[in-house]
Amino acid sequence: MWNIGKAVIVTNNDWVFEKYKTITHVICLGTYEEVLIKTRDLVHNRHHLLTHPQASSLKPNQTPYRSVMVYPNAADDTDDNMNDIILIEKCLEVFYQWQEIAPAPGKYTDNVMRDFKVIDASMIDSVIPRIFI
Repeated sequence: MWNIGKAVIVTNNDWVFEKYKTITHVICLGTYEEVLIKTRDLVHNRHHLLTHPQASSLKPNQTPYRSVMVYPNAADDTDDNMNDIILIEKCLEVFYQWQEIAPAPGKYTDNVMRDFKVIDASMIDSVIPRIFI
């Protein structure tokens, strides 16, 4: 049913990129916002969300890293992904709202940045065996 080689991971976490680049297509970007925008573009281009764009209990202004996994619809698949479109658009809206309310800190210590990378990578690590095995 699902083929990991067809999945796409959109991330700004270099750990996720390095770990999965030989297994599936990984798009590595610079910022959390860029990840959401690229994910939105893919969803509008008939990809389905396999992971929630706001997974974990961290708010969009609390973590600098985000990784999202999507899966392309087959060309002959008529499956509607309107729920995914609504979800990613809402996630972008929430991201911008949080940036207005309480912008993310400009700089974290190296230890904190590493911790955020671990949390983000663990989201992808935990979902892959559930979807593809």
